[in-house]
Amino acid sequence: MSAPLKKLLTDLTRLDGVKGALVVSKDGMVLDAVVPAKDIDAEDLGASVTQAVAVAEKIGGSFDLGNLSMFSVEYDDGMIVIGDLGDNFVMVIADKNAMVGMLRNEIRKMKGKIKALV
Repeated sequence: MSAPLKKLLTDLTRLDGVKGALVVSKDGMVLDAVVPAKDIDAEDLGASVTQAVAVAEKIGGSFDLGNLSMFSVEYDDGMIVIGDLGDNFVMVIADKNAMVGMLRNEIRKMKGKIKALV
């Protein structure tokens, strides 16, 4: 993609506990990613994120909660935070020491900048 997009994703990965950041299209194509190659298969994650978002949207729709803007999934050893960008998503992968509130806030702050680059 572009150097400015790579820089924004790199900035996200510099946050405490963040292992990777990706921008994924709604059809599952990875537009850009900053991930450690040995730990994360960006293409596989890109394909999976669309399924996860579809499930989250369905659940939210069942309760008339409006459009999905962001969601997080927490595991024993980490978390994934996904923010909606319209035609794309930004996804951050973090370890269990990351602060989910801080990640969500940073994603909110960067959403407009990322959206403008894709």
